[in-house]
Amino acid sequence: MRIGVSIDGVLRDFLGQIEETHKKYFSEEGEESIKVLDYHLDKWVTFPDEEVEEGEMLFNPDFNEDQFFESEENTETIKVVKKTTLNEFLYEKCTVEIFGHASEIIPSAVETLNQLILENPQYEFVIITREGGLAIPSTLFFLAKTKSICSNIKFVTSYDSVWDNVDVMITDHPNILALKPTNKMSIIIDKEYNKEVNQSGIRVKTIKEVDTRVLDSLGSSLLLNK
Repeated sequence: MRIGVSIDGVLRDFLGQIEETHKKYFSEEGEESIKVLDYHLDKWVTFPDEEVEEGEMLFNPDFNEDQFFESEENTETIKVVKKTTLNEFLYEKCTVEIFGHASEIIPSAVETLNQLILENPQYEFVIITREGGLAIPSTLFFLAKTKSICSNIKFVTSYDSVWDNVDVMITDHPNILALKPTNKMSIIIDKEYNKEVNQSGIRVKTIKEVDTRVLDSLGSSLLLNK
């Protein structure tokens, strides 16, 4: 039996780290910090307008290359109002801080997974997450700093492909849960934002409630469904 484990919401405090990082770089003193209540990040994460200076080359009909490189008067500075995008925030400006420096969702979450791996060699564990670009090395840093011993780590590009790699999924993500095939099982980390998901999986508060007994019961259910 292959058991998948989401990083965000199960091991890593992704939403909380977004709040902290946004407060650090984008909140004015005395301004109320953003609250990120689910994975629809564009609903919660907004950015202020920023005035930046950009150089604009002046048009010269009598352009001379030698004179151009000797002169400092060929460009003028103009002020432009820009706004950071969510993708820039996540995958360019603050990637390492958000994906790498985040705390565990609960103390010893990764250690708990390590114990499950050691105590259940009959099962294959897969840490699986939908990420790309610079978020990948940053996530590997998170797993390294929390001393994960899981040797099977998969980065996928879509939520439905998560299920191609596992029989059971431990996750809190509504999109992953909604796409569960009928012949597979889920362990749902119970959150306000996934209570509406029409799922019959086992619900737990944290990964610390998952043990060999729970895994064996799911394995038996999978065999009956085949």
